[in-house]
Amino acid sequence: MNHGQQSSDGKHDDDAALSDFLASLMDYTPTIPDELVEHYLAKSGFQCPDVRLTRLVAVATQKFVAEVASDALQHCKARQGAVVKDKREKQQKDKRLILTMEDLSKALRECGVNVKHQEYFADSPSTGMDPASREDQ
Repeated sequence: MNHGQQSSDGKHDDDAALSDFLASLMDYTPTIPDELVEHYLAKSGFQCPDVRLTRLVAVATQKFVAEVASDALQHCKARQGAVVKDKREKQQKDKRLILTMEDLSKALRECGVNVKHQEYFADSPSTGMDPASREDQ
């Protein structure tokens, strides 16, 4: 067999598969609207009139968000599982999962995204209140 021919046949198959995939994006409605994707692409300086490319970015974004949410859920389950071991009787009562910013931060960190959340401090009981209502106190 000629290795050059195998290489070109494999490339032809890859090109055909890519063409089929891009064509299927025309009929697909992603969870993330085209307008939202186009807005953020334009904001980053990228403009492309091809809706297939916009939908490809939407599908990739949807996959990323789903993976981060799944990883955060696993962190949440692990964290709450460790707490429940200390309190066996509470395990039967409360089976709700509470996703925290800490769980989400850990999942994002695994993907290379560092999240810094703002520290909030209250100097007085009126901190964070509307200035007009502060005067009444």
